[in-house]
Amino acid sequence: MLHLVLTCLLLSVASGLSMRRFLLPYFPGGDLSEKSAPVTIVASAVFLAAAAFTVSDQGLWAKSIILMLCLLLAALLDDARPRLTIALSVVSLAAYLGLRSIG
Repeated sequence: MLHLVLTCLLLSVASGLSMRRFLLPYFPGGDLSEKSAPVTIVASAVFLAAAAFTVSDQGLWAKSIILMLCLLLAALLDDARPRLTIALSVVSLAAYLGLRSIG
């Protein structure tokens, strides 16, 4: 049970912290250099990977919990330090992949 809770939490953090940067190119306005920055590219890859693992590896109730926590994190945290935010997102996705290979 602890393994399942930890994997849900890690996927929520990975997707929640990278969601704002992932959505940045899809909204009008903003700086083109910011939309095509390497941080945005990494955030997009992390968000899509976390979403794919959520859909493929988790049960229905876990998917809903991950989605709610993801949206909560994306709404509460600002994007003032994008490199730190995306670095934490990458670390949590890597930790999830480590736990996934163990379990």
